Amino acid sequence: MQKHLEISYLNIKATHVLHVNQHRIIYFNKFTLFLLLLCVQLHFIPVSGLFWSSSALSRPYHYINERMSWPEAQSYCRERFTDLATVDSMDDVNRLVNIVDAGYSGSVWIGLKRGTQKRWGWSNGENTTSQYYNWASGQPNEDGDCVATYAGVWHDMLCSYKRYFCATVSSLFF
Repeated sequence: MQKHLEISYLNIKATHVLHVNQHRIIYFNKFTLFLLLLCVQLHFIPVSGLFWSSSALSRPYHYINERMSWPEAQSYCRERFTDLATVDSMDDVNRLVNIVDAGYSGSVWIGLKRGTQKRWGWSNGENTTSQYYNWASGQPNEDGDCVATYAGVWHDMLCSYKRYFCATVSSLFF
């Protein structure tokens, strides 16, 4: 039996024939599955103190209230999410500030780190020479090679310090 599925979202329209066998198993191609997941992500994922997804163009973040060193936090994020948080704009900064626990007033790790050539780059390799920075006054001050955000502004710190951290959540899981 064949059924037709039409998905229309953000002026993207996809029509795909779904094949249903005698056991009623439905097979999707990857593009159809992508569109279904996109619709689910944009409309049905709860916005809470721990998770934020405001539009298709913004990164979803997850706050982890477990203290780890920067390398430990990076490994944790890569195993469970995508990577430590990447920040490209003031909108990203504001969203990060809003997801951190209301009662917590300390700093949290993000994915910015000084590399071997003393250049700041994101943990995930995106835009390795970042064009957007939000350093606190007097920062970076050579205290360390890893970056934590405190009240939305960035501080360089020793990577061995134990901090809470924020992860970037992958928008696709296949």
